[in-house]
Amino acid sequence: MLIVLSFPRRRAAAAAAAFASAALVAVAGCSSDSSDPAGTAAATPTARDATTAGSVQAACDAELSVNATDFPGIDPEAPAPTADDLRAFAAAIEPAALALRANLPAELTGQADKLIAVVNGAKQGKPFDLDSSGLTEAGHAVDAWMYDHCGYPKLDVTNNAGTLTGVPASIIAGPVAIRFTNTGDPDRAGFILLVGKTKDGATATAADVAAGRADFQQAADVIAVSQPLGGEPGYTITRLPAGHYILDSPLGTPPDFGAGEAVAELDAH
Repeated sequence: MLIVLSFPRRRAAAAAAAFASAALVAVAGCSSDSSDPAGTAAATPTARDATTAGSVQAACDAELSVNATDFPGIDPEAPAPTADDLRAFAAAIEPAALALRANLPAELTGQADKLIAVVNGAKQGKPFDLDSSGLTEAGHAVDAWMYDHCGYPKLDVTNNAGTLTGVPASIIAGPVAIRFTNTGDPDRAGFILLVGKTKDGATATAADVAAGRADFQQAADVIAVSQPLGGEPGYTITRLPAGHYILDSPLGTPPDFGAGEAVAELDAH
């Protein structure tokens, strides 16, 4: 599950804010599609066997909706969400959150419960804390399962000491499963992988961003984020609309990104 809001990340503080947003998307999951419509509150359902194609597909569809939803309060540079903001978020995400839990395999329903707890609190206008909610770890576990089971085209990106490999020239637009792995010199590990759709009218290339001639945030809108966790690859599933994409990974850890950034590009059609 993933949560992507805005990802200003040019310097240390901005990159730290991007990290906070990125981490959450793993459980709740980030993208451009709208979430499922609001539904009536229901008790936590009993998990169903997710070994059949139908239930796996339902879980994947629900996760795409969850990952497409902005989580209020994640961006430390944004105003604190109001109680009404939180209740609106809960109404928007609850149907997908419940569908996700109902269709995950039994070993993952406890991870989905962490999302349900956040949703239930938001229904009462209560904000949640990213660190104590467990959403980061839960999202990592759920999206790793999704990567292996949803059957979506895969974007398997590796940062090898500052060079992104595994990025094809093009990919089919639509649902995609993303994995981001670091190898090589740990001092040149990528903190997060930002998948940005080039803005209308923008002419910057990946080479421009890598050379510092263009700012990633100005050139592209972040559609997806994948963040390694505890030495393991980062995972997410999302929908990529048709267009040109720049992939950017700041190298290092906050507040030190002196190792530069690894950049690549691809087209979705």
